[in-house]
Amino acid sequence: MNLIKFVTLLGPGPVKWLMVWALLSATASAGVLAVINTAARNIADSRYDVVELWWCLAFVICLAVYAFAESRMVARLTADIEAAVDRSRANMLDSLSRASLLRLEGWNRTELFESITRNCQIISMNSQYIALTVRSAILMVAVLLYIASVSLVAFLFIASLLAVGAVIHFGLGQELAERRRIASEPEAVMFEYVSDLFDGFKEQRLNSARGRDLGAGFEAAAAATMTERNEIHVQGWRQYVFGETAFNLMLGLVAFVVPILSSGFAKSVGKVVSAVLFMATPVFGLMQTVMIMGEAEAAAGAMMDLEVRLADLIEPGSEPGLDALDAVASSDFSEIRFEGVEFTFPANDDERPFSVGPIDLILRRGETVFITGGNGSGKSTLIKLLTGLYRPARGVVRLDGRAIQAGEEAELRERMAAVFTDFHLFPRLYGVDPAIADGPEAADLLRVMEMDHAVRIVDGDRFDRHDLSAGQRKRLGLIAALLEHKPILVLDEWAADQDPHFRRKFYREVLLEIKRRGITVIAVTHDDHYFDAADRRLRMEDGRLIEEAVDAPLWEARQ
Repeated sequence: MNLIKFVTLLGPGPVKWLMVWALLSATASAGVLAVINTAARNIADSRYDVVELWWCLAFVICLAVYAFAESRMVARLTADIEAAVDRSRANMLDSLSRASLLRLEGWNRTELFESITRNCQIISMNSQYIALTVRSAILMVAVLLYIASVSLVAFLFIASLLAVGAVIHFGLGQELAERRRIASEPEAVMFEYVSDLFDGFKEQRLNSARGRDLGAGFEAAAAATMTERNEIHVQGWRQYVFGETAFNLMLGLVAFVVPILSSGFAKSVGKVVSAVLFMATPVFGLMQTVMIMGEAEAAAGAMMDLEVRLADLIEPGSEPGLDALDAVASSDFSEIRFEGVEFTFPANDDERPFSVGPIDLILRRGETVFITGGNGSGKSTLIKLLTGLYRPARGVVRLDGRAIQAGEEAELRERMAAVFTDFHLFPRLYGVDPAIADGPEAADLLRVMEMDHAVRIVDGDRFDRHDLSAGQRKRLGLIAALLEHKPILVLDEWAADQDPHFRRKFYREVLLEIKRRGITVIAVTHDDHYFDAADRRLRMEDGRLIEEAVDAPLWEARQ
């Protein structure tokens, strides 16, 4: 059972307490049945319409114990379920934050969003039904034992029918679970169409045929989803009708079959019938909860499977604590040296793999390096190698002479701040000291980047606006990167989205100010008019790195 397995990931405690409270609740509930039958028998035997006080008191005690145990069971289990959901969600996000970029780039984020939002919600909404299922099962066993004490023949018939019915009901439940799994496929396709609509909104607006195809695809996926969902409802109702029929058949056995096979059953038929009717609550409760929990079962299974697969993406050496190199982040460095570094993308058997390298390169503290090259030349791959986001297949990376071993890439990453081409502008200045984020340096950077009229930093660390142009968003990204106070700044096509005025200001003023701070700048650029702003220029061509000759940098010429 996925939900029970999901909860046991917290340890044995939740299941132990579930069984304790469920057993106490079921025992007290069965006690209510025994007390009522005994009191009724005493009235029939004595022929007086008077109930003994002791049996009345026993009834009240059993009822109170049942109510208390039931409440504690549901409250405790729902809290444990929420803790398990929180643990799984935290583990997935932790695995995601420490995943290998190369392996993560081909990941389907729709599945992750679905688990973190929809699956968590399904499990949370249905958590109490686990407790009711366990309690119902225990109560059924307790009532069966009571029936056995009254009539062994009736017990054998009822227990046999329940066993056969449970097997068939379980089989129908398996079919329903499979139907739910099948239904999830067109749902995933439907979500992809919605994602395509948002991510490719401009493109589909420019092409009516594309928009029609997108709409037609969504409608087909939605129709398939509706068909599968209808089949799920029919299958679920079929399962419920079977359970109800089996229960009524059980009453028929007690009324019409058991009296023929058991002499003297007439004296006990009232007790057995009342016991069977009393068992209606746990039987129907069990059928309903099993149906309801089917989706929660699938959600729990999907979350556990996704958690395992995400854990498999974790980059070796990125265990908690190894990435938090605060001392490294603020420390200085002299040079980073690449010696014969190579990287090859995985490819199918019929494809020619793209490789970068071998690369021999020295990056020194405080210098400004421009990287150029055509599309597909390997510039982005080189940047990911420089920042430690890709692990070299061959060669050595040295930091101040010390070789960076596999799993130690964090020592490179923690020295670097970056604004990538596809960068994400975080709504808050995460990882930046609040005193810095809300201080004069941040205000001065907003002024230098000509963003002080458009954006303010509020609540200590949050930009108050995000509805900005691509160039303005990149300026905020650069501000955030500079506030990290890292010794290396990586800019991937940063100036491409700037207007001519600010592009010139960036190359002629902003870069000069960054250099004065002693920051090493590695910038991918195609702005040949401003190549004189660099100390060195590197060119990527077919995965190979070539160092270009440069004239004296602009700031040297000014001295």
